[in-house]
Amino acid sequence: MHFRVQLDRSLAVLLARGLSRHHAEPLLFRMLWKLGINVRPPHFLGFASIAIVYGVWFACVWGGFMWTLVWSHQGIGIAGVALRAVIAGACFGLLMAWLYARERREFALPAWEALGRE
Repeated sequence: MHFRVQLDRSLAVLLARGLSRHHAEPLLFRMLWKLGINVRPPHFLGFASIAIVYGVWFACVWGGFMWTLVWSHQGIGIAGVALRAVIAGACFGLLMAWLYARERREFALPAWEALGRE
């Protein structure tokens, strides 16, 4: 089945279960879809995948902001910046993965593969 059809079905399921559009389609994932990256909505990803996607995103964005606004003025080296960003990204990624796993159970969402069946 074509990815876009399955994506539309999954978003319809999320909206039908009571999630808001912005929660069902987070900005990060909408940007990935617009770039042509076929990634499942976060509610249909595995724990590790969510942790990696959100962790890498957060480490890059937060690390960049912190470097620009604080750490460059404090003279912190690139290794210190990278370490802090990776730790923060890992914590954020794990938290988001836990939240999505909890919602997957709470809303009794079907498996991604089940959405592709006619």
